[in-house]
Amino acid sequence: MEEQKKRAYQDRFKARIDEWEARIEQLAARARRAEADLRTRLLSEESDLREKLKEARARLGELMEASEDGWDEVKAGAERIWADVSAAWARTGEPEPTEPEAADVSPGATERPSEGTGAAT
Repeated sequence: MEEQKKRAYQDRFKARIDEWEARIEQLAARARRAEADLRTRLLSEESDLREKLKEARARLGELMEASEDGWDEVKAGAERIWADVSAAWARTGEPEPTEPEAADVSPGATERPSEGTGAAT
């Protein structure tokens, strides 16, 4: 009788090991799928971001060429595309890049206020 109990315990123990191995394999497969899904999603987001930045560059060209009369309209379009870029970036789950220091945006300004002052940036 003692031998039967030992054998039953060993069988249950082996069954548990088999179950855990199966669960670990399921977990690993799910992780591999998630990694592939994440990779696919991030590649899609990268493509979207590159397209949005291409649009932003075009808007920058329009901003540089805009007359006083058309400035507000072009600026509004630029703000919309930048909001789209920010939203696309947020979908990646990565922290958003920090904004550069505020620059003097008056016509003819070419330097940031901290440039040329000898201050470390």
